[in-house]
Amino acid sequence: MKHGEVKWINGKRVASPEYRAWQAVKNRVLNPKGQDYKHYGGRGVTMDPRWHEFGNFLSDMGRRPSPELTLDRIDGNLGYFKSNCRWATRKVQSGNRDYCILDQQKADEIRVKYASRRYTQQQLADQYGVTQSEVSQITRAEAWI
Repeated sequence: MKHGEVKWINGKRVASPEYRAWQAVKNRVLNPKGQDYKHYGGRGVTMDPRWHEFGNFLSDMGRRPSPELTLDRIDGNLGYFKSNCRWATRKVQSGNRDYCILDQQKADEIRVKYASRRYTQQQLADQYGVTQSEVSQITRAEAWI
């Protein structure tokens, strides 16, 4: 690819963290079949039209300053554009969601239930009305810590 953000390493396709973040934004906002579309594009969240080109996204957001940071919207009611986005920790992001139906107590319950080995992440996701990805982040102490 001409932007150089995707490389083949040991026979595997590896994308830069910034490129993966950009792809995730596009999927959330533009792909009605995406798992989280209902929370983003489905409720009117948009992205800066300039960001349809990766180079513009990278120019606005810069490189991710640290591996612990991921792309975050400052105001969850607004779209993805330069003045509303930042690189933030998952802890900061975990409470920054309009559709957030968890609280610290429920996150702790999820950890206890998962540690008991009687529930899969998907079972807990279904039980608490969240995605399996969110349960995974909770159980790995990347959210609600």
